[in-house]
Amino acid sequence: MKTDTVEDISFGLYLVPLALYLGISAFDIGVTGLTAQESFLSVTRNPLWLVISLLAISIGLIFQIRETDEGERAVLIGIHAKRMRIIGLIVVLVSLGEAILVSDIETNPIGLFITGRFPILFTAVMFLQSAFIQIPFSMKSEDNKFTTSIISSLLILISPVAYYLTNMIGLPFIINLGASLLLIIFGSILFMRD
Repeated sequence: MKTDTVEDISFGLYLVPLALYLGISAFDIGVTGLTAQESFLSVTRNPLWLVISLLAISIGLIFQIRETDEGERAVLIGIHAKRMRIIGLIVVLVSLGEAILVSDIETNPIGLFITGRFPILFTAVMFLQSAFIQIPFSMKSEDNKFTTSIISSLLILISPVAYYLTNMIGLPFIINLGASLLLIIFGSILFMRD
């Protein structure tokens, strides 16, 4: 595939969290008739938004790393780490701005922002993942590459399942989300390292 096409697809996947955030907000206000505050909380407390956003970022990273020569990967990982931090900051700033705009005289904007916790969590995961992908390590054996690819793919694909299963069991929210996020992070790291 052409380098420009790969870059465009990867960059487009990095915009999924923001596009999904704004799209759900517009749908909530325009179609379902929620108030601005209800729409804000609907998006910022939606675990599907978080999981889809993290998956899109991971797929964008993996896709471009896979389509790049090994000699250029180190530079590309640095670029992706910077992108992760930038998209994390954009999402949290958009969320904070929206919280300020939709708050009224009875609502504290900072309290509303903290109540909608997923943009904050998304940004934290982006900073954490950007730090982890820059840790160098290599796979010595060629035989391990296929096994690593399968394991990393499975880790990423079962992350939403892990969230819903732990939620059905009745475990605390932080455990549900933590299990899902760890699967996505470690799956992404393994996928790009083989």
